[in-house]
Amino acid sequence: MNKKPLFLYISLEDKILFCKNLSMLLKSGITLTESLNILKENTKSKTFKYILSIAIEDVQRGQYLSTSFSKFKNVLGEFFIEIIKIGELTGTLAENLEKLEQEFKKIESLKRKTITVLIYPAFIIVTMIIMMLLLLYFVFPKITPIFENLGVNLPLPTRIFLAISNFVTKNGLYIFVGIFVLLFLFNFSLRYRLFRYFFHSTLLKIPIISNLVKNYTLAEFSRILALLLGSGIKIVESFEICAKSINNEIYKKIFKEAADFVTAGHSLHEFFEKHPNLFFYNFIKMIEIGEKTGNLEKNLQYLTKNLEENVDIFLERFVNILEPLILVVIAIFIGFMAISILLPIYELSEKLQP
Repeated sequence: MNKKPLFLYISLEDKILFCKNLSMLLKSGITLTESLNILKENTKSKTFKYILSIAIEDVQRGQYLSTSFSKFKNVLGEFFIEIIKIGELTGTLAENLEKLEQEFKKIESLKRKTITVLIYPAFIIVTMIIMMLLLLYFVFPKITPIFENLGVNLPLPTRIFLAISNFVTKNGLYIFVGIFVLLFLFNFSLRYRLFRYFFHSTLLKIPIISNLVKNYTLAEFSRILALLLGSGIKIVESFEICAKSINNEIYKKIFKEAADFVTAGHSLHEFFEKHPNLFFYNFIKMIEIGEKTGNLEKNLQYLTKNLEENVDIFLERFVNILEPLILVVIAIFIGFMAISILLPIYELSEKLQP
C-alpha cells in the first residue's frame, strides 16, 4: 500500500483522467482490479495512488468500488461516488464514467473561462497597486527634500501626496505584513463552515456579484441534478447529494430543506417560490413545467446551458466595464501625482519672476 499523503487532495483534472481511462480500460475487456492497478501506476497524484491502492485491496475482497471510495467522501465528493455506485449496480459503470467525464469537463470549462476572463483585469489591478507603492515608497521620498527646501507653502495636493508617501515609507513593512496576514486569515477562515456561510451570504447581498454567484451555482446544481436523475437516483436522494456537492453554503442549506419539503409530498417549484431572492423566476417556471410534463431532467439540461451562457455574458460585460474603469483610475493617480510635483515648482517660478 502507498504511503498516505499529509494532505489528501484530488484535482478536477485528475478525476477527468480517471473517469476517461477507467471507462476505456473496462470497455477493452480488462477487469476492474487490473484497470485500477494500471491507473494507480500511471497517475501522478499521490492522493489518488493512495486511494487506488486501498480500492484495489477492497475490490479484491469483493467490495464495490463505490463502497471503497466512500471512505474518502470529503476528497472525491458524494456526486462522484454515487454515479459510480449506480453504474456498478446497473452494470453500466463504463457508461456512467463517461457521463462523469463529460460533466467534469463542463465544470472545468466553466471554471477555466471564469479564471481566464478575470486574469487580465486582476493583473492590471495588481500591477497598478505595485506601481503606486513603488512610487510612494522609493520615488517620492527622494523628491520630498527638494519640496521642503523650496521655501514656499506647498499646495494641498502636494501635502496630501507627501503625507501618504511618508506613511507608506515609515509603515511599508507593517502594511506588507498586514496584507499578508489578512489574506492568510481569510484563506484559513474559509475552512470553517460558519465563516463560509457568512462570506457566501455577503456575496449574495452585493448587487452585481450576486447575479454571477446565482447563475454559477444554479448552473452547477442543474447539471448535477440532471445527471443524478438521468442515472435513476430518486429526487430526494439527488437533492441530498447536490447539497453535499455544491460549494455555496447558503444553497447547501436550501437544498437540504428542499429535500425535506419534497419528502413531505410537495412540489419542488413550490419550495423554490418561497426563496425568490435565491432562484430566478424563469428558473422556477422551468422547474414547474418540468415537473408537470415529466421532463424535469431535460429542462434541467436546458437550464444548465442557459445559466452557463449567462455567466459567460456577465463576465464579458464585467471585463468590458472594468478595463476602462481601471484606466481612468490610473489616469487620475498619474494626474494627481503630476499636479503634486508641478504645482510647487510653478509657484516657485512665479515668486522668482521680477
